[in-house]
Amino acid sequence: MIQDMLKPSEQEIRQEGATDTSPLISFPIEDEYLITYINSKVTSTEIFYDSILKLPKRRQLNEKYYLGKQLDLDKFDDYQVPYMDNIIYQDLETRVGIAAARLPDIICTPPDESDEAKNVTKEIEKSLDIRLVSDTTQRLIKNGLRHHAIYLQAAVKFAWDQNKGEAGDYTYGLVQPKTLMVDPSSTIPDDGYTADNMEIIYQYVEEPVGVVIAKFPGKKQALLSEIGLDETNTKHMISKMKYLEVWFTWYDTTGERIEGVAWKFRNLILGKQKNPNWDWEGKDEIVEDENGVPKRGKYYYNFFERPRKPYIFFTHQNLGLYPIDDTSPVEQSIPLQDIINKRGRQITEIADRAIPKLAFAGAYIEKEEARRITNDPNEHIWLDMVEDVNRAIMHIPAAQPNPILYQDQVSNRGQIDSKFATHKVTRGELESKESGISKQITREGDLSVSDDIVNIVVERVIYEMAGWALQMMKLNYDKEHYTRHLGKDGELVYVALDRDKIEDGIAVNVKANTVDKPTKRAEALEMAQAGNIDPYTMFEDMDVPNPKERVQRLLTYQEGVKEGFMRYAQILGIEIGGGQGQPQSAQPGQPPQPGQPPMQGAEAPQQDTKQMAMQDIQMLINGQEPQPTQVDENYLSGIIEYVQSPEFMQQSPDVRQRIQAYIQMLRDRLVQVMQQQGGQNAGQNI
Repeated sequence: MIQDMLKPSEQEIRQEGATDTSPLISFPIEDEYLITYINSKVTSTEIFYDSILKLPKRRQLNEKYYLGKQLDLDKFDDYQVPYMDNIIYQDLETRVGIAAARLPDIICTPPDESDEAKNVTKEIEKSLDIRLVSDTTQRLIKNGLRHHAIYLQAAVKFAWDQNKGEAGDYTYGLVQPKTLMVDPSSTIPDDGYTADNMEIIYQYVEEPVGVVIAKFPGKKQALLSEIGLDETNTKHMISKMKYLEVWFTWYDTTGERIEGVAWKFRNLILGKQKNPNWDWEGKDEIVEDENGVPKRGKYYYNFFERPRKPYIFFTHQNLGLYPIDDTSPVEQSIPLQDIINKRGRQITEIADRAIPKLAFAGAYIEKEEARRITNDPNEHIWLDMVEDVNRAIMHIPAAQPNPILYQDQVSNRGQIDSKFATHKVTRGELESKESGISKQITREGDLSVSDDIVNIVVERVIYEMAGWALQMMKLNYDKEHYTRHLGKDGELVYVALDRDKIEDGIAVNVKANTVDKPTKRAEALEMAQAGNIDPYTMFEDMDVPNPKERVQRLLTYQEGVKEGFMRYAQILGIEIGGGQGQPQSAQPGQPPQPGQPPMQGAEAPQQDTKQMAMQDIQMLINGQEPQPTQVDENYLSGIIEYVQSPEFMQQSPDVRQRIQAYIQMLRDRLVQVMQQQGGQNAGQNI
């Protein structure tokens, strides 16, 4: 309760903010007009959201229920149970976890069919994939979906950080919804970027006074005077202040649309400029007109077709009336959550009171004797001179909770699960009463909702992020920038890009992955057991590191039966016998090196043929056909021991049949050899 009181309210958070270090580009508007415009927009926007939509209260309530602060403990008496079962938290975390589990792939299309354009486009695609399809972005998407469900709004902001890397680089991050407001008259477009229809977006940011003065040195004295601080006092410089950063659309006297940004503290404009994320000036170059005549022209380093505000908004359940979502599963589930808590409290309290009672007749039993009677099941009660014990002692049974309470609680839990599309089977919980077909139908229905979130929300956010990344590259990569990453195969992925490589006409699209990682792994294993997938694709689908190296080791190991695993040992860098990865001809159990004649007599090594038998069994399990080179008693003993083991019975019928056919082949071969040698009892004991 105390912590809630100490947390700043949404109105307190909205106290103006400032962030940006870009060089100012002249903006054709006087400070006094700009202040009037911003103050008017801020006032009308906050009145609309606070009074009409009641957004702060709704957000606070959603947040309260998500965090489990649903009960006012001060209203509970000593005998009441503060019961709470937070289904909203459980289902929301499942919902965002599933939706954020698989990020879409970024696909770049070259501007033409030339080999050079295709190669450069592949490099750009690699860079975007490394930067955007990453664990960092996955965490951002998950947090954004959580914000979106609780606060009805979530946004990602792009910016250029001059101090990142050797030559600066673009950055992006999630914006706290309580610090961000947009023009309520704007809407989210069905096509285009989510901020395209917004005339004004303003954000409150808190920073130390010294940092703000460093960003706007020309306003130092005016700012200190407005705040009433002393620049010689270090404590004053590290104290934080809140500024307002405003991205807005302005029209000049000719009707030309201008995108700008301004920083304001109270009635002081700290700075203003045209949108710094757009090339307004361009560079001079010689171009040809439609008649092929050379003339002087301008080339602009822009990927976008027009300047945009650097925000990407999450939107899903939106009626098209406002730029924020109209509702969310969290808000819809709050009344049901209240009933679940109430029913659980009723059931628990009734169960606590459901204790059988003993009633005593004073004519037969004194109070002191009644007090000595306990609930010990082994205790016996002796009543002297009482003809009918029921007249002296009566057992009063307790009333158990009505089954209707249980049914109502289960029903309301199921209703919340339906609103979030996260039923028990989707969460991985067992439901013994439900048939397998019913479970599959329920899970498919839940996953269809998750796919809808991915297609409408996640895919669009990643698409806009890729576009913003290319705009930042095209605008600011005047020097070569390097992207380094360790690929799945263990090799170093190295991409060098500058803005001249990003040609006009390159297109970006995203494609959602249709299968999540657990399902993809399971399908890969199933196909491997059926022999319908190659090892490299299997390792790729299982998302294991270094799939190429794993395939190399697998093939070398399988071929190692013929050569004593020499090459396999060399790959691993281990010793077999006396040398590192080198065969030792005098060591028992090792065959001669390829190309050497086999040893004869006492020098011939005695191979561990039982181990070779187990290796051949493994090849049979993997669907391969072994080629035995030495079949003796140890080899046959190893085969028979495996057939008699429980592991053999656990194999599929196809595998068991394959192993039995292999044993029959060995039997026929040995019978043939023994008959050629004159043996009469060949194969009887196989």
